[in-house]
Amino acid sequence: MTETRRRVLLTGATGYIAGQLLPAFRERYDLTLVDVRRTDRDGRELPDVQVVDALDDPEGRFDALCRGIDTVVHCGHLKPETPSYAAERRNVDLTARVYEAAQAAGVRRVVVTSTNQASKWYERPWREGLVDRVGPEDYPRPDTWYGWAKVAYESMGFLYATGQIGPALPNVQIRIVAPRPIRAADFADRPVADFHRDLAGYVSPRDLQQLYVRSIEAASVDDEHGVPFQIFYGVSANARTFWSTANARRVVGYAPQDDSERAFADEIAQVFGAG
Repeated sequence: MTETRRRVLLTGATGYIAGQLLPAFRERYDLTLVDVRRTDRDGRELPDVQVVDALDDPEGRFDALCRGIDTVVHCGHLKPETPSYAAERRNVDLTARVYEAAQAAGVRRVVVTSTNQASKWYERPWREGLVDRVGPEDYPRPDTWYGWAKVAYESMGFLYATGQIGPALPNVQIRIVAPRPIRAADFADRPVADFHRDLAGYVSPRDLQQLYVRSIEAASVDDEHGVPFQIFYGVSANARTFWSTANARRVVGYAPQDDSERAFADEIAQVFGAG
């Protein structure tokens, strides 16, 4: 008997993070792709994307798309021209719509793309040698409006997970750190600490795919109090570490395969050879 494929709705489907996830998602799931545009940042068209603005949706198209969906993966983000409370508030409102529609449709789980910037302030004492590690249990301390908005996503997600405002909506928040290649040229005029930071925070496409897939497919994402809510840091198995992945390993079996110091050994040699 052929196993039924999960039905997954992906918001922000033409974006950078979604582009890294789609190869794995297309292999495993029946996808509904949603975005406010049809082309990615390089101008390539995704013909199977449905153009829907969940914040301006008088006909309820987004709500209808959520019906029958197993998991919503929320990568959608409205990038402001100038960072501000008002600009990022729209992203908080967008995420609220995703939770609301998912709960109403009886979606089994939501996986939300968050960011390390929800706790980015901790990088200051880290660089000064005052702390060695940050984990999901540490109080969120953003230092940008973007990071503040992600904290709001997470807090709202916990509220939905408790079951106090309707049926409990299990959700996972993935705080991605550095999902990009590390190139020596990009750090030519920057402190070497910035280079070290990206080495510690790097997450490869296949590790990011694995973390999302495991967050989608895990039987349970309950915390120690039985609330179906988790925050996971999205980093690879890097030799340099700061962001803890212990709970992702324990709860969903995350087993990252890549190490930035192996993947970018030539770039590291350029940085330290030049110094």
